[in-house]
Amino acid sequence: MRYLEKKAAILEMARGRKVLHLGCVGFTDLPVSDRVELARQTLHYSLTQSADVIGVDYSAAVVRDYERLGIFTNILVGNVEALGDLPLNQTFDLVIAGDIIEHVSNPGLMLDGIKRFCRADTRIVITTPHAFGLPNYLRFLVGRFRDGAEHVSTYHMENLDCLLARHGYVVEEMATCHQPAAKQLGVFRLGKAILERFPKLGGTLFVVARVAGTPR
Repeated sequence: MRYLEKKAAILEMARGRKVLHLGCVGFTDLPVSDRVELARQTLHYSLTQSADVIGVDYSAAVVRDYERLGIFTNILVGNVEALGDLPLNQTFDLVIAGDIIEHVSNPGLMLDGIKRFCRADTRIVITTPHAFGLPNYLRFLVGRFRDGAEHVSTYHMENLDCLLARHGYVVEEMATCHQPAAKQLGVFRLGKAILERFPKLGGTLFVVARVAGTPR
């Protein structure tokens, strides 16, 4: 099992490939000026520089702001629980559902909808906070744990694997990772050393899957 840097690992998989990026808009609660500056630090911005990427997000006002300001012109407005409604009829090398599955009310609908865009060699990357991760547990112990404002579910290795299997996927790799912002923490070096040795305790799950019945 590996302990990865999330953004670097995804960019390595995506480079030069055709990518569908679900839930790609961030910082939706910030003023437009702040959001525009931070947009250039997002995973979607980096993907746009190195891959042929189409994003999907339900935050219509933010998507329009990005288009008007010329930051992103490759994002479709849509609901990941209704991917069949998208005006998109193509397949992709890589589908990224980064830190979004914990937000959706019916994750099975998203997983079923993703298959429409998959070929035999398509890989799906899912990242989500790890319910049994050491960072979250330590925050809980000292009374500082706060779940995301829009989070409605929590996953660990076993139940995420079960959910994927129920909707026709096979897990190729189950890893953990850290977010880029973790590097700003004073204890990052110590934490990284521990979690590289014991990756099952990592704070974010990093799953690579494929549609069942397709070759590796």
